[in-house]
Amino acid sequence: MKKSLLFTLIICATIGYSQSLPFDFEPVPLQSDFIDFDGGTASVIPNPFVMGVNTSPRVGQIIRNGGTIWAGSKVILNDFLDFSTEGAFSMKVFSPVEGITMKLKLEGNADTERDATVSVANEWETLTWDFSGEPANTYNTVVFMFDFGNTGNGSSSSTFLFDDVTQFDLTGGLDQVDLPVTFEETTIFYQLTDFGGTTSMLGSDPVDGNNTVAISTKPDDATTWAGTTMSTAVGFKNQIPITASDTKMTVRVYSPDAGIPVRLKIEDHTDPTKSVETEALTTQANTWEYLLFDFNNEAPGTAILNPNYTFDLASIFFNFGTDGVTAGEKTYYWDDVYFGEFTNTKELEKLELTYFPNPVIDRLQIKAESMIEEVTIINAVGQQVLVSKTNSNDVTLDLSRIPSGIYLVNVKIGNSIGTFEILKSMF
Repeated sequence: MKKSLLFTLIICATIGYSQSLPFDFEPVPLQSDFIDFDGGTASVIPNPFVMGVNTSPRVGQIIRNGGTIWAGSKVILNDFLDFSTEGAFSMKVFSPVEGITMKLKLEGNADTERDATVSVANEWETLTWDFSGEPANTYNTVVFMFDFGNTGNGSSSSTFLFDDVTQFDLTGGLDQVDLPVTFEETTIFYQLTDFGGTTSMLGSDPVDGNNTVAISTKPDDATTWAGTTMSTAVGFKNQIPITASDTKMTVRVYSPDAGIPVRLKIEDHTDPTKSVETEALTTQANTWEYLLFDFNNEAPGTAILNPNYTFDLASIFFNFGTDGVTAGEKTYYWDDVYFGEFTNTKELEKLELTYFPNPVIDRLQIKAESMIEEVTIINAVGQQVLVSKTNSNDVTLDLSRIPSGIYLVNVKIGNSIGTFEILKSMF
């Protein structure tokens, strides 16, 4: 009878303490569930700092003492992870030092890892890691490596707390981004993924408060290759339609300096070795301009274009090749990432486009043989005063409420953008 009862308790304990996400230490996982390696020691302790975003009674602790720069601990899960709907991880972290790297690694039939940076010391904060696009049924082990790249000394400065390890949907249910990238669609998840020291966010156009743009700051500690990926790790919803003869993309930029190189890189999100990079120079300072990137002109020292590759991920690098110490902290604005070429007035006939009258008093008519997808009207200081998604060959715009003056009209047709000037007159 005692043996049967003991066996039952063991079975119940095993079932009750099975390891799966989320981890909250209430009561699992236990200290015995962790596998320490190379100088890291994990334990489960009462929360010594019940404050801020974490008032949980129990937390995990990892102390790093000697060993290697990757010392840490890991937990093996009962099941493989599925990233089809929840592609990211979040975790509450308490670190005695800010600015350190917290590496989260997944192991199993393959390995993958992501980094996050601790932004505050001696406070709980929530860090996130984006594993979107990783295959299901591949990873069943979560590896925790605090202060990655440094060797611990066993002191309080090498003691880290963590809690509430959770898998979640980073997009919040929004659609995956796709070209063109305009930052205006409320149903699109506009994720900006920085690297090399750049910090990016969405914000207001410096000359048009009604226009949303990306704002990338390259601080004084940024690397020469600091930049921003304009999506999550899975890239665009559809493949960039690069061919051997159709090789251009356009980005609208606002730079504090003229004459700096802006690099654009496209790649296969599943294989970063399949990539191509090219550059364009800014020609103006503190004003919007369109930069044209032709991937048939690859950047020196980079791979030539292979149009047979799948390209579905794009990254932009401002003042590529110059570090933050040399340039000083700079902020760049960018918007309207299109596949295709920005076409100047002399080339409008190639789009078979006509417009009239000019000057215009109230209504401007635009006609083309191909479908006009969008018309944008910009005033003399770079503000968008009208944006119309048309999807028609024959477009009539009501300009009666626009003040008199000279305006730039951008017309998107297929993979090209035509531009011309109009004079708005009162009579």
